[in-house]
Parts: sequence; structure tokens; C-alpha cells
Amino acid sequence: MSSQMIQPRFPAPLQRGDVIGIVAPAGQIPDTRDFETGLSILHEMGYEPRFPRDLWPGTGYLADSDSGRSQELQRLWNDDEVRAIMALRGGYGCLRLAPLLDFNLPAGKAKFLIGFSDITILHTLLFQQTGMISLHGPVLTTLGQCSLGSLERFFACLGGKWQKEITSPRNLEILRGGDEVNGRLIGGNLSSLVSLLGTPYCPDWPDTILFLEEVTEPLYRIDRMLMQLYLAGVFNKINGIILGDFMGNQVPDDLERYRFHEQIWRRILELTAPLALPVWGNFPAGHIPNNLTLPHGAMACMDSYRASLRFS
Repeated sequence: MSSQMIQPRFPAPLQRGDVIGIVAPAGQIPDTRDFETGLSILHEMGYEPRFPRDLWPGTGYLADSDSGRSQELQRLWNDDEVRAIMALRGGYGCLRLAPLLDFNLPAGKAKFLIGFSDITILHTLLFQQTGMISLHGPVLTTLGQCSLGSLERFFACLGGKWQKEITSPRNLEILRGGDEVNGRLIGGNLSSLVSLLGTPYCPDWPDTILFLEEVTEPLYRIDRMLMQLYLAGVFNKINGIILGDFMGNQVPDDLERYRFHEQIWRRILELTAPLALPVWGNFPAGHIPNNLTLPHGAMACMDSYRASLRFS
């Protein structure tokens, strides 16, 4: 079924004093400093973060066992007092929860799911199961590193203003333009999305705008993942591509960063050359301070002439 046929569900805007449940569906935190900073920022925004009194026990590279992590998420998802759910961090682990989760809620009880990186898996599951719009944005432990613009957009989206247009973001590269295109905005972390190919949880690609970002992956691995999307026929089904950051903060040198991204952009343009898809590069989202919150699953319009991304 095309994503255009999924009936979207829009969570209600958060109000001052609303509860945001904190979950750890993937990795563990090495220390609590970023955790505590994130809690402070949510408090300053006027929200009440709720988290376990005894923090996640950790089992190797995971925050808890599969059953523990899935039960925690399911419990908060079904809790009427919790108005939104924010991931502690990314890492790895959400794919292991896919067979264990049921995101269905009664009509009128939609709620935001917030996060990025490995949380891409949960955004995809949520939209596939329910059509619910979620927020591809900061996780709790990155709030302290977010730019002012990132925090302002995050706060606006929580308050229901996720439809606000993003116009001419700094350093955006229109790699291939053309007429306006529309589609459901889906995607997120490249390696997380590729892990869904061939599974029952793979996104419905037709009539979508695909957003991609990545971090700490060498060029050859990124090339391999892009090639896998190409061979799976994904690029033949989508209406446009938006490329976020692929390096995070690991290389501060602007010239090296540009050259790294330029090779990714060139490879995307090669793989989509016969399709004339609009392709944007250097969009402000991903493992960077200026990680702008995006409404995953919402209708989006790529206007290459105005360098504008609109939502509805």
C-alpha cells in the first residue's frame, strides 16, 4: 500500500506541564551528565520528564534486555498521562524490538515519538502500523549540544507548529533541482533504513520524499548502503531525496567535511541520473548541533526554486 493511502494521525500539541516519557530502546548511557542536561532543558521548556527511578541496567551495548526495553516503551505508550515519548539516545537495539511492539492507540490518543539515529526504526514502525506523525529530532542526551535554532524548532514542533516551513537553510546545496515535488517525508538514519530492507517492517516507498543521514561510517560503507537501496528499487519509487549530515562532529575541518559530502552527493546523483529526482544536500539535520526537527510521515513539498521544505 502506498504511503499516500495511509490515513495520517496527528498528535495533539503539548502544553506546559505535560509529561514526556523517557525511554531507552537502544544503547546505554556511559555517564549521566548529558542525561541530566537534557532533563534540565525539558524542565526549562515547561515539561515534566518521567524516567525510571533506577536507571537502565545495561546489558553490553544495550540499555536493557529486549523484553525490558520493549515493555518500558509499551508501558509509556499506553499510559494516558504521558503525552510524548523521547528516546534517551540512539546506538543500536530498536530493530530487535520490532517483533515485540504494538503501537496501536485508540482514536484521539495519538502521541509524539521523538528521536533520531537508531530511532529511525521506531519512526518507521509507528507510521507503518498507525499512520502517526512523529518527530525526527534530538534524543535526550543530545539536547545539551543542540544549537539555539535546533532547540527553538524542537520546542515549536512539540507545541504543534511542526508545519512551519524550513526556508533557505544555511549551506543547503540544491544538487538537482526542478519543479516542486510532494510526498510523505520518511527516512532518517541510512544504516537503520537499510537494515529494514527485505523485512516485514520495510517502509512503503512509493510517493515519498526520502531523507537520509549517517555518522561514523566510511565512504565505502555508505556507497554500499546506497547501492543496496538502488538495487532494491527504492530510488525508482520515491519523489525526491534530502541528504542531511553524514559526518557528525568527528571532523571539524570544513574542507574535509565538504569533500566527504561531495563524494556522497556525486554517488547519489549517479545512481538517480535517469530519474531526474530532485536531490538536496547538506540539509541541517543529523548528528550535528543544528539538528532540525522534522515531522516524519507528514506530507512535504520540496521547492527547489525557493530552497523551501513545506509540510502539511
